[in-house]
Amino acid sequence: MAAPRVTVVVVNWNGREFLSACLRSVAAAAGEASLRTILIDNGSTDGSQEFVQREFPEVEFVQHERNDYTAANNLGVARADGDYALLLNTDAVLRAGCLRELVSALDDDARAAAAAPKIVYPDGRICTTGIAQRDDLYWIDRDQGRPDPGTGGPPERVLGVSGCCALFRTAAWRAVGGQDEDFHMYYEDVELALRLGAAGWHALYVPAGVCEHVGHGSIVKASTWKDELGERNRLLVLARHFPDRFAAELVRSPWFQSARPEQVRALLPKLAARRGVGSGEELLLDLLLALRDQVRAYAGELDANWGEHRNLPKILGEREAWIATLLEEVARLRLWRLPGRRLKPDEKAFLDRVRGRDDAK
Repeated sequence: MAAPRVTVVVVNWNGREFLSACLRSVAAAAGEASLRTILIDNGSTDGSQEFVQREFPEVEFVQHERNDYTAANNLGVARADGDYALLLNTDAVLRAGCLRELVSALDDDARAAAAAPKIVYPDGRICTTGIAQRDDLYWIDRDQGRPDPGTGGPPERVLGVSGCCALFRTAAWRAVGGQDEDFHMYYEDVELALRLGAAGWHALYVPAGVCEHVGHGSIVKASTWKDELGERNRLLVLARHFPDRFAAELVRSPWFQSARPEQVRALLPKLAARRGVGSGEELLLDLLLALRDQVRAYAGELDANWGEHRNLPKILGEREAWIATLLEEVARLRLWRLPGRRLKPDEKAFLDRVRGRDDAK
């Protein structure tokens, strides 16, 4: 028997209230393409497992060891044995014909890695028609909040598609390594779209297919705020795909200015690793030096507008101090692992200046 062409991957975390409508819509789409459905559960405690196994015994239930949306998506697509994998949020419902339109779009375009339908809110407003990039290097959902004109039309190319409901070509997904699991959720679809584009693939918006999406079905139950996690993950996107603008964007980021130093310290090696090829300590040192220069430049801008930004110079001064501490730690690594390598004169002067400022307090 031939493998189903489409594997539907539904990632669930305490989303039992949405599962019935979601999974019934998937079952109804079985006539549009041969499919199998896998539900990856991220440790739900609301009875989701018992509900699915009782009401939808045909759905393959996989218990995931941790609550990580991107890791669960990767696990689900890894189990796909057909041409395509449909990522579908628990609070999303496929309307009749949606899956058929998505499959047809990918069948007709061999270099399309992903296709997504028109995604609408229950009140009829548009949720997204694809991902768009702004000049300030933020990414947004196209047409969000606008009334749905109710029209279809042929597929059109877009930068990327929302992971809320998206059909992926499994060969393309695997060719670039799937979603980046450091993201957990938010901006993971943006980063994957940029990586696919760099590899020569593109994405399609398919207005003839429609999916209804409640929005934020599970995240409202989590302790992690969307804006905080989204801004953190945007920095990971910038580090890999926009290295020339990354340091300047980082020091201006609300996340960099407000996160606890230990949070930033934990993220810095991940950011450094995405900026280029080389040893971890060399990449980290280059990043810290770039940050030092940008902190100084930005603090100078703020000093000129002190009345508008009364607290930010102080915050950036504190950031500069612990960047100096990190520089010193990296310097010790360099001295231990790379004999003969020393700090450059301007690096040493920077450390001496910060130490002197701390001693004077």
